[in-house]
Amino acid sequence: MQLINFTEANCKNCYKCVRACPVKAIRFQDHQAIIDEERCIACGQCFLACPQNARDIQSDLDVVMDARKAGKRMVALIAPSFTGFFENPGGVVEGLRRFGFQEIAEVSLGAQEVTEKYREYVAEMKPKYAISSCCPTVNLLIRRYYKGVAKYLLPSVSPMMATAKALKNKEPDSFTVFISPCLSKKCEPFMFGQEGYVDAVLTMDEMLSLFQEDHLQVESLPYSSPDYYGSTNARSYPVKGAIGEGFHETLSSHGYDVLHVEGILQVREVLEEIEKGALDPSFLELNACHESCISGPCVPKKSWSTYKRKQLVKKHAKEGWNEEPQVLTFEGCDLHYAYKENLFQKKKFTEDEITRTLARMGKTKKKDELDCSACGYDSCREKAAAVLEGMSDVEMCMPFMRTRAEHMNDIIFYNSPNIIFILDEDLCICQMNPSAEKTFEEKSEHLRYMPISVLLPDEGIRRVMDTGKHALNKRISYREHNLVVMQSVIHLPKDNQLLIIMSDITEEERRRKELNLMKEQTVEITGKVIEKQMRVAHEIASLLGETTAETKIALNRLKELVMEDR
Repeated sequence: MQLINFTEANCKNCYKCVRACPVKAIRFQDHQAIIDEERCIACGQCFLACPQNARDIQSDLDVVMDARKAGKRMVALIAPSFTGFFENPGGVVEGLRRFGFQEIAEVSLGAQEVTEKYREYVAEMKPKYAISSCCPTVNLLIRRYYKGVAKYLLPSVSPMMATAKALKNKEPDSFTVFISPCLSKKCEPFMFGQEGYVDAVLTMDEMLSLFQEDHLQVESLPYSSPDYYGSTNARSYPVKGAIGEGFHETLSSHGYDVLHVEGILQVREVLEEIEKGALDPSFLELNACHESCISGPCVPKKSWSTYKRKQLVKKHAKEGWNEEPQVLTFEGCDLHYAYKENLFQKKKFTEDEITRTLARMGKTKKKDELDCSACGYDSCREKAAAVLEGMSDVEMCMPFMRTRAEHMNDIIFYNSPNIIFILDEDLCICQMNPSAEKTFEEKSEHLRYMPISVLLPDEGIRRVMDTGKHALNKRISYREHNLVVMQSVIHLPKDNQLLIIMSDITEEERRRKELNLMKEQTVEITGKVIEKQMRVAHEIASLLGETTAETKIALNRLKELVMEDR
């Protein structure tokens, strides 16, 4: 079941999620980030890093609303960390009652019971290392990625599951809803052997949505206490160090060093030491989130600072609730849980496969392996392995893509038959391509940062810089260079530079002039021929006229002679 993922519409391929993920459980497919469930430890670091807020967390709001509509007996299990988000925690309890929850249990009661299980196990078994098993993310991290360490997880269910089991044991048909700021608690109810005890899990934001649905302003509601809650120490569970403090005497008497480790990177560091057996006997309270359970990826945005929340939790733990709790028995509840190793098996690749993949990323030499981590992976070789696994794309290598883009630009710039200049805001030459060098018989390095006016008149060029308006396809003649061009001057506002592109049409212009001269000569010759023809025609006509008159006279005389003979 895919409980957490990224929304497709908002993913912008920035790879921040990969950089943030401690186990590289982010796969890219068609330029879309996808969480790989087999690798994921539900820490939520990718969601915290995502600048587009592209989180997609399965919500149980509809499930809870349907349960209320169906008239089910709803029971709320609230993590003791909730007291860090409200100045009136009793108003929150009252709001839950008004929404429709018949019973409210603060999970500190389950924490109290789990602490006792920890105490019994350490006193009896005396393991070299004893690791708290309250954080689902830490549990997943150990079971999937650290060989031989799962056996040190204290074999007890979490406070949430302990409380849920007791409530289900009391009322099997009750509909249990756990509420906390923790993302990984969404996954815990689906772990093998844990199914069926927690029917829905809500984040703090989702709980606030329920209150908004019924127009409940919890900070102004009357104070109400939960039906069930635990001791002062158990109410302090969300604050780092509180778990070990609950059975400090037992730990001390058995010679355990107590280590409080928070933050996923620090947790990984200490787990590597445990994997090697490098630490002295220790109880390790490990929390994936900074400052333990009062922080995390599902903390509402409009919350107090981490340290203000910490003060509120500690204050409430000390002051407690106004009313005495009801009794909830754990008799008959199996709170034992063995966290079995379930190592994720990464594929191994040959050196040849890695080398060929590196070559696809433009890394043919050792010096090409920059290990810049822009793609999210710690080294280029690790990235190559991810490509082979189908977790990453070659195109996710930023230096490679930049080099390829620059190479394509260079191909165009250096091989174009057009004359190209790039000028800065002062109209000084930044670059000129080989065609420009050949045409003006100057080397680029000699003219770099020299004004363009040393080669060309700059009036029209300066006008483009001043106005920001392009001057496109202008026919310009540079007589001093015997050059005629079709010139475009383009303003580049991002860099405040000018791009000048000239197409040399000098030869075309010469041929055009020759053609025009030929046309003029042809017209002149044609005129002379026509004039001569007209003159000849007039002369012929004159001769024809004289001949015709003479013929007429001769014929008339012949006619007269014939008539006289008759």
